[in-house]
Formats: sequence, C-alpha cells, structure tokens
Amino acid sequence: IHRAIPELQKEVSLEFFSISNVGSSEVTIDHWVEIARKIESIYDAFEGFVVIHGTNTMSYTAAALSFSLQNLRKPIILTGAILPINDIAGDGRMNLIFAIRAAQLDIAEVCVVLGPKVLRGCRSKKIDESLLQTFDSPRFPPLADFSIGVHLHPWRTVRRKRTLSCHPTFDSNVALVTLHPGISDAYLDAVLAAKPHGIVLRAYGPGMLAAHLFPWLQRVTKNGIPILIVSQSLRGSVDLHRFRKQLTLEELGVISGKNMSYECAIVKLMWALTQAKNLLRLRELMERNLVGELDD
Repeated sequence: IHRAIPELQKEVSLEFFSISNVGSSEVTIDHWVEIARKIESIYDAFEGFVVIHGTNTMSYTAAALSFSLQNLRKPIILTGAILPINDIAGDGRMNLIFAIRAAQLDIAEVCVVLGPKVLRGCRSKKIDESLLQTFDSPRFPPLADFSIGVHLHPWRTVRRKRTLSCHPTFDSNVALVTLHPGISDAYLDAVLAAKPHGIVLRAYGPGMLAAHLFPWLQRVTKNGIPILIVSQSLRGSVDLHRFRKQLTLEELGVISGKNMSYECAIVKLMWALTQAKNLLRLRELMERNLVGELDD
C-alpha cells in the first residue's frame, strides 16, 4: 500500500499494521474486537488511525468501532475501494489519500471516507457500487468535505483531551426482521423459537406495522426479549407517539430506534446487550444518543 502513495509520505509519517486479510463479507465480531483492541494498544502513539476495510460490511464495522471506542480525542477513519489500489482508473488510491488527510483533521470520531466527504461512521451506509459515491449518510450531513479545499462542519466532534473508553463486547444472538405485506406468522414464530437475545424490527414509515403482529410482539416481550424498531425509509425516523396504534407498541415495551440506520441499530443492540444488566437499562442505552448515532 505504501508504494501507492509515495508523495503523501512526505507530508505525514505513516506506520502500517496488518490485522487480518479477509474479504469484508467474511468479517465477524472477532474482527471488530481485534481492530478495537489494536487501536487501544497503540492509541497514544499516533494522532489518527486509518482502517482499510472492504466496502460490503464497512458500515457495520464503523458502528462497532464507534460503540467500542468511546471518548475519542482523535479520528479513526475507515476507507476502502470498489476497484483495487493498483488499478490506474480505480478509486483505491484517491480514497486512501482522502482518508489519511481526514485522519489529520480536527475530528474525534469514527468516520467513513470514500471520496471527498467525511461521514460519521455510525450514520454511514453503502448505497451503490459506483466509484462516484459508494457511501452516503442519508440521515446526517457530512462532517467534512474535501471537494473544494477543506471544509469542516461545526456539528463534528472535535479533538480535545478525553480518556479513551474501550469496551468491544458484543452479543451476536440478535435477529433482524424486515416486515413486508403478507409476512407469515409461521416465519415470525420461527424467529421467536430461535430464542434470540434481541430483535431489530424494520417497520414501515414512522414505525407502523400490521395489527396481526401485535400478539406476536406480546409473546416476544413476555419472553423477556427486547425488540428494537427502526424505519425501512432511507431517511425515516420512528415516532412511537405519532399514532394511537404506536402508543400500544410502547406499552408493549418496544424500544424506539428513532432515526438509526438498521446497520447501526443491530450493532448497537449487540453491544448494549453486553453492557446492560436489565431491560430498563437496555432501553435507556438504546434510546440515548451515545456517539452521534441518532437524534435526541
């Protein structure tokens, strides 16, 4: 990699570490933990970090690092490419340059950088296989932009003295259910029979779902399984107080994911299950903005 950016090494001192060489579709929770622990072990030695990662699961890893490594005082930038770095017409070299430059900015967050925009990691989503815009942050604006000079936006978290908190623990026994017209009770019963420790439910619009699902929700909550509801809309947000039917959801103990993406929601639930000792504490963690993942 260092051979692809010789001129950049004249303006910044770079050091390279190899953690794992797998395709992003093969990434597991163990890889998240390994990356977080590696950054923790060398945290004081560097002013910024760049993680080179495949694009398919980058949003999940960005969310995992966001919750694992809190109280940052320097940036952690994830980058990757659609085409290999040695492809003369590819995006790899330019993405890496933008990422390394982003790691030098006055930002103290986990970010995703593919192209000139610096996105909040826990808000990022892969939207295309295009070199022009592979990732976007549909529910939150970029933190910085290299399109014309360098423009830093005021809503970013800036560098200042903080004590790093590293807790990379996750419970993988979480189910993701996407509602669709005609979804069968048998399918939902099979999800419940698998005894997940938590469920993320992708509902319609602001958190709407069919009336025939309420008895299933009652069984889920009766079994002590937390259920987090997020919107299927690209820029949607769950509001459990908007309609009378949604008030019933809250009475059943359903947790609002507000405007979290489903990628972030499932990772946050995995993480929060290892941090909370009871359902009340879990709800408090899930509905609170911890690292900029949702709007208060």
